Amino acid sequence: MANPFNPGAGRKPPYLAGRDDIIRSIKTDMRQVYDTAEGMRPVVISGLRGMGKTVLLGDLAAYAKSQEWIVVEVEASKSDSLAKKLAQSMYVELRRIRNSSNMLGSIFENAAAVLRSFQLKIDPTGSYSIGVDIDPAKGFADSGDLSLDITDLLRAVGEAARDAGTAVFISVDEFQEAPIEDLTALNIALHAIGQGSSPVPVYFAGAGLPTLPAVLAEAASYAERMFRYYSLNLLTHEAVREAYVEPTDKSDIQWEERALSNAIEAASGYPYFIQQCGFCICEQIDPPGTITMSEILSGIALARDEIDRGLYRSRWDRATPKGKELMRAMAEDDTFSKLSDLASRMGKRQPSDLSVLRDRLINDGLVYAPERGYLSFTVPGMGDYIKRCPE
Repeated sequence: MANPFNPGAGRKPPYLAGRDDIIRSIKTDMRQVYDTAEGMRPVVISGLRGMGKTVLLGDLAAYAKSQEWIVVEVEASKSDSLAKKLAQSMYVELRRIRNSSNMLGSIFENAAAVLRSFQLKIDPTGSYSIGVDIDPAKGFADSGDLSLDITDLLRAVGEAARDAGTAVFISVDEFQEAPIEDLTALNIALHAIGQGSSPVPVYFAGAGLPTLPAVLAEAASYAERMFRYYSLNLLTHEAVREAYVEPTDKSDIQWEERALSNAIEAASGYPYFIQQCGFCICEQIDPPGTITMSEILSGIALARDEIDRGLYRSRWDRATPKGKELMRAMAEDDTFSKLSDLASRMGKRQPSDLSVLRDRLINDGLVYAPERGYLSFTVPGMGDYIKRCPE
């Protein structure tokens, strides 16, 4: 029988525990978008690494697909244009629609032409084909002003979706990584298509690190009012219990209560840990059976070793020697680290002496600034690993 747990970055767990309220709220909005054929406020989901942001976006995309929506999924990066990635993903969806139904294809004819205009403007050398020759829609998405052109594109696709009796779901993972000019343009476009007497049925969800709300506010001053914000935090004791028990029940595996309590404590509410611990624990038993303290002790030891060598070690190795020095100073704090304290520990005269190191670690995604004058690790448990790190 297959192991009931599924560790790995962005991989959907067998049971998505502790996120019911957020999922219910967002799906309620999505149903309203479909029922009214009009847009709703876009959403932003933020949290530390391994909290399940990517999984949550995937769950929302799967729901949209089950309702036969147009689904556009991208992952932002510092080195690539977000606009180009959106165009590429949208191209794939429109090509699928054109190939699946002649009737739907004709409804989306104008949207495909606007997309062609957009593609030619942002990537004149790109080679795209919708399946048949499509002439660009002159005067649409070709102004060279990215915010106006994205607005034209989203409006054209949204209007076509409305005519086809469906809606559009767009998700951007690692949203904080997008170039600032793309973030600004997308913010303006999302704001624009939500205005007027008939907003188009386009629903947007972005996910990223806890810094994402601040990054969006920097890109557009009204972002704090435009988006609905959700934060993914560590799971409660009861949610961790459910995340362990629900999958094992289906695999005919039981838990001794003491063993389960130890597994819950070891996970520390961190979703990524739950999957890795659960997987390694269940590797110690052949179902049907009962997990005892023996399986717990060996399974947790294996899980910690796996997480140390994978998640933590890879991040530690990415830091420069000076960066590691700053991270070691941070590891002395249980939660957030005050920059003035870090400067004192490292023998610096003032917090500003750490600015270059701080910015480098933030750009590398190893730390973030929860508020002005403070730093914290982007992965729970990183400080504990650093204390145990032999180097």
